[in-house]
Amino acid sequence: MLQNMRDKAQSWVAKVIVGVIVLVFALTGWESISRFTSNDDKAAEVNGTVISTAEFEQAVSLQRRQLTQQLQQLGEQFDPDMIDEQLLRDSVLQGLIQRAVLLEGARDADLRVSEQMVDQMLLNTPDFQVNGQFDANRFDIVIRNMGLSSRMAFRDLVRQELMLAQLRNAYQATAFATPAERQMLARLENQSRDFAVLELDADAAGVEVIEAEVEEYYNDNLADFLSPEQVILETLTLSRSDFFDDAQVDEAALESLYLRETENLTEQRRAAHILIEIEDGDEAAAREQAEAIKARLDAGEDFAELAREVSDDPGTVNNGGDMGYVEHGSFDPAFDDALFALQENQVSEPVRSRFGIHLIKLTDLQSPEVPSLESMRPTLEQELKTEAVERRFVEVAQELANLAYESEDLAEPARVLNTEIETLGPLERSGGEGLAANPKIIAAGFSEEVLVDRRNSQLIELDADTVAVVRVKEHLRPEQRPLEEVRAEIADLLQFRKATEQAAAQAENWVKQLGQGELDSSTLATELDQQWLIHEAASRSDRDIAQALLRNVFTMPKPDAGPRYAHFRQPDGGQWIVELRGVSTPKEALAEADSPMYDEYIAGQTGEQDFAGVQQHLQSEADIERF
Repeated sequence: MLQNMRDKAQSWVAKVIVGVIVLVFALTGWESISRFTSNDDKAAEVNGTVISTAEFEQAVSLQRRQLTQQLQQLGEQFDPDMIDEQLLRDSVLQGLIQRAVLLEGARDADLRVSEQMVDQMLLNTPDFQVNGQFDANRFDIVIRNMGLSSRMAFRDLVRQELMLAQLRNAYQATAFATPAERQMLARLENQSRDFAVLELDADAAGVEVIEAEVEEYYNDNLADFLSPEQVILETLTLSRSDFFDDAQVDEAALESLYLRETENLTEQRRAAHILIEIEDGDEAAAREQAEAIKARLDAGEDFAELAREVSDDPGTVNNGGDMGYVEHGSFDPAFDDALFALQENQVSEPVRSRFGIHLIKLTDLQSPEVPSLESMRPTLEQELKTEAVERRFVEVAQELANLAYESEDLAEPARVLNTEIETLGPLERSGGEGLAANPKIIAAGFSEEVLVDRRNSQLIELDADTVAVVRVKEHLRPEQRPLEEVRAEIADLLQFRKATEQAAAQAENWVKQLGQGELDSSTLATELDQQWLIHEAASRSDRDIAQALLRNVFTMPKPDAGPRYAHFRQPDGGQWIVELRGVSTPKEALAEADSPMYDEYIAGQTGEQDFAGVQQHLQSEADIERF
């Protein structure tokens, strides 16, 4: 829970920065917000603001895809029918209505967002950057792929999201925690419980489902047994890698690049020096000292030994004055000129620099080894091909976009560009495999422009190296599945429900008898052929106990004279029968109440509750009509 408290206390600004761009434009489209529509094209209307069916369907598609991806993590247990379609649609529509209500509330509160703030958000968004810098072309590509017609549309939606953040922050950032609330939370957080558990299985095999029940359920829930809406898509795809084989390298350009590369190879010299610092501005004394050292060197004394003895450079004195290998231009001009005028093992005359007087020795000389053109040819050719492919890819991608816009189908673009049309599907809104696993392909295929108007899609940037356009070849609308096809799954569902209800009823009866003293706990354990599984001093964060069980145990009232009993449903439909024996809180828990973490967590929760209250009030006052 403490980690959860840290998570809950995070800054609202971080949440806005992370979510403002992707979420808004995944769920909404400017054109669907701004245009006037007939009732047939309306999903809902909030105080005169229309939520179009296109906007609604796009949001449903996104939410369905996200749920499918989460469910697929279950592996073999994944079943698409686990997604309740009607519940999903109701939830998404409610979210869009809530957003419209909050936007009006923000406007009524006269909240404003400056142009400079919007500019800063755009400049700092990584999706719009190339090499860490904002790139206008990249910006245009991204917003076009989001289905927006202009930069102004994007800015308006960013402004809306920032206004919502301001409204939310007005309540969440001003909440606080009282000392009593902190102490209560500290006691609850550090509380432990002693309890025992019996398990009652849901016996689905022992439940009978008759044909009449199956037919009744089918007739009452026809909408649950529709085949999924599907599309068969035609796609044209361009990949940057496809252009490498045809890329040609001009020999003159290759030789020019070779010359530029080899010009950067420079001679390196290894230097050593003895530095005499100028003290109190007396340059003559320092120079006289340097000349005396030079005389000793000329007499045959070792340079490194003398450097260790007399040099004033603390960085090189222990290395005999050695400065390592350097290139021309690395030092003070006077020092540089003197070093690069020396022959190997020669010592310079005293040289004045801003650091003092130097005696410089060239200890080694490394002339650059210039590689041959042939040895560098593969690398240079690859670089030139990459540049050529980049230009060609951009040109052909733009040509594909133009041809797709002008053509009635993909046959003409495929002929002009000498590419093959690939057929995908049938595909559901949750996507498929390969190219169909890319959400941008599915979003385009189910968009109003492509699905309803039967046009070619705009150019879709699948990743940095791949673009595509899609067209609906066939639209497979939902159809009623016959009873014979779904009979078995309905029978399984009803059997599971009956078994779950029977287990709950049996558990409730036993808990009632235990609480009234009509049934002894040991007798019940014997009847179930089990022993009570005892947990002592279990905390809320105990990972050795099923979390669903643990959460429910901590909702039980504290026992008085004797134990308390309750029953809770297991995820598989069975029941836990719980005997709560004791609740304890260590005295030292109150000492933790002064921790800033408790204050931040309570304030965060209070702020969220306050904002939720505002949402509820605004919605209750709004004129909302669903179609």
